[in-house]
Amino acid sequence: MAFSKLLQKLAGSEQPNRTDEPVTVLLVDDQPDVAEVTREMLEECGYSVIAKSDVTSALDVLATNPDIDIVIADVVMPGELGGADVAEFAKEMAGLKTILISGFPHHRITIDSLGKYDVVLKPFLMEELDEHIRNALGKD
Repeated sequence: MAFSKLLQKLAGSEQPNRTDEPVTVLLVDDQPDVAEVTREMLEECGYSVIAKSDVTSALDVLATNPDIDIVIADVVMPGELGGADVAEFAKEMAGLKTILISGFPHHRITIDSLGKYDVVLKPFLMEELDEHIRNALGKD
């Protein structure tokens, strides 16, 4: 819960520019507090958010929901598959842009993913995440 409060504090009171057209984000994070705060931050930026706490559910959404515009996935997830797997599926099968988020800056998956995917380290500011999304979607 303390991490949740920290993220809310870091989110700040300034609102970034809202999106011009609807953008749907698939958010994949297994930590409920982090996922909730991130979802709220994204919604404050004007994004529509579908949040999932596991890779299997996220892959099901990607396979069945054509309205997803971008995927934001935590790198480290429980089980055999992780955020990089969601990102790979999103990129290769659905042609979607993906941003990986991680609280482990020296984790091998994060290091290996730096050249292939945009990686944002936790904790991040609302403005920072919004900027990464806009850059990925070419909305700057």
